[in-house]
Formats: sequence, C-alpha cells, structure tokens
Amino acid sequence: MVEYPGYKPAWTAFESAGAKLLPVRVDKDGIIIDDITTYLKSHKRIKAIYVTPHRHYPTTVTLSLKRRFELIRLSNKYGFTIIEDDYDNEFHFGYRPILPLSSFTELKNYVYIGTMSKVVAPALRIGYLATNDCSFIKKVGNLRKIIDVQGDSIMEQAVLQLIKDGTIKRHIKKATIHYKAKRDCTSKLLKKHLKDKATFSIPEGGLAFWIAPNTQVDWTEVAMKMQSKGIKIITSDTYSFDEPINGIRLGYGSLSEQELEEGIIVLAEWL
Repeated sequence: MVEYPGYKPAWTAFESAGAKLLPVRVDKDGIIIDDITTYLKSHKRIKAIYVTPHRHYPTTVTLSLKRRFELIRLSNKYGFTIIEDDYDNEFHFGYRPILPLSSFTELKNYVYIGTMSKVVAPALRIGYLATNDCSFIKKVGNLRKIIDVQGDSIMEQAVLQLIKDGTIKRHIKKATIHYKAKRDCTSKLLKKHLKDKATFSIPEGGLAFWIAPNTQVDWTEVAMKMQSKGIKIITSDTYSFDEPINGIRLGYGSLSEQELEEGIIVLAEWL
C-alpha cells in the first residue's frame, strides 16, 4: 500500500522488486484508514505500507495521532510492515515535534528511513534505516555490497565526526531558524498573490507548501506557459497514481525571496 498522491521514485523501487501497488488516499489528517481496512479485507498478501507521516509528500499534511494508533493496531493485527520515510524530520518550527511511528514501542514491524541530504547538502548521498528485524538488515547489507562494495567511507567518517562533535546539531538549529523565516516569507507572498485563487495551509515544518487551486487546472498547460517565462514547476502527475491530482508542491528551500515572488506572480496569472 502506498499513499495517493505520493512519492513515485519509491513506487518505482517497489514495483521493480515485484510489488503490486495499492493506492491509499490522503486527506487533511493523513492517510485514510478506511482505505487500508478495505484492502486488508480483500487482499490476503499485503506485506507493507509506505508512508511519510511526519509531513506527507507532497501535500505536507501530518498524520493525526488517532490514525497513527489505528495504523499501528492494524499493522500488528495483520502483520504488514510500516515503511516510514521521515525525509525532513529535522526541520520543525513548532514547540513539540511529533515523534515517528517507529518510536512507538508497541509497533512490531517497521522500517524507518532517513537521509543526511537535507540536513547537510543535497549532494551528500548518505541515507540510513532502522528496523527491529535483524535478518532484514543483513539482506539490505548484502544488496548494498552488490551495488557498491565499499561506499564512500571517507565521507561517512567525516559526517560521523560532525555528528559526534555537535556540528550537525548546531547547524540544524541555525537552518531551522533560516527556513522558518523563509516559510513565513513564502506564506505572505502566497496570501498576497494567490488570494481567492488557491488554498494552502502553513506547514509546521519542512521546506514546501501544498497549493490547491479553487478551480480545476490543466497543469501541463500551466507548466508550458510558465516554462516560457523561464520558470519550471513539477506537474501534479508526478505525484499521481491514475488521475492527476489538482495541486502543486512549492518548495521554497533553495529559492531567494525575489525568485519566490517572481514565480508566484506568474503562477497567479495562469490561475
């Protein structure tokens, strides 16, 4: 089972391993549990669910506490694994960050995935995973050796040193302040230019907004028109299963205030 809309590169990875994908819809409280229970009743060999509960990709919504407990209960009852991709857990702007699903002691089957790419630099291709299944870790290690027998051990040791001496922790604190200011700036620009044209929620963390137009939009046409202005957007079919969802993910992390405003103004024109 996978979230719909969701992260297609992960879908491709699962399909390449022989999996059949079952889309689970997402609303303002995260994945819809009723969709999961329907699949569990009609399919006998559901092995896993892939989720981004902290900030759903692409809509940025957070899975509610009630649904977290229900998902854990279903996982334990039916024996499927929760694959939790916590891709930007470090950047939260509220006072009380929500803990991962995998931190709940009652959860029996989980794989927790994280990355250093957003914390340090996009070019740093170091990820990590944790699970309570030792045999799974060994299988992943063996596959990793086939792909790359050694890895970049010098870079890994350098990052480990940055973690141990507290540099990474201090960097995250500074980066969180920086990104919170950029989020607030982006929010003001969206309110200014997309008023009465689209709706959006202000995320409690992460590096993106989800923008939902008030009317149905042909995103392929909008993307072509914006491309003619030198602005590239990722169209909604990138996140969709069959029918493209009517929305767009606006990442603000790497853009300047001027670039953000220029892009939002052009987007407002075509909406």
